[in-house]
Amino acid sequence: MVAEYQKRSNVGIGIGIVTQILGKAIMVTAGATALGVFGAVLAIAGSVLFLWGCWQYAIGKGYSGVTGLLGLLSVFGLIVLLVIPDRRRTVV
Repeated sequence: MVAEYQKRSNVGIGIGIVTQILGKAIMVTAGATALGVFGAVLAIAGSVLFLWGCWQYAIGKGYSGVTGLLGLLSVFGLIVLLVIPDRRRTVV
């Protein structure tokens, strides 16, 4: 995997997951208030970051970025991305 894409994917996936969890926690505790709406926006932003990270991961492994849309399946899609073979790996 290309190091540049690996760094981007780690940032996107890591921050995306943390932001989603934080946003959902705020939504649950705040309910239908302005703070709850902020939590929803935060959760959506986390989802977008997670998808961007999955997109970068797919590109880094030599696949089309569209393959990164497996991130729409959340953890299951990420697992698929982790187990698909790396096309950029050189065989000696």
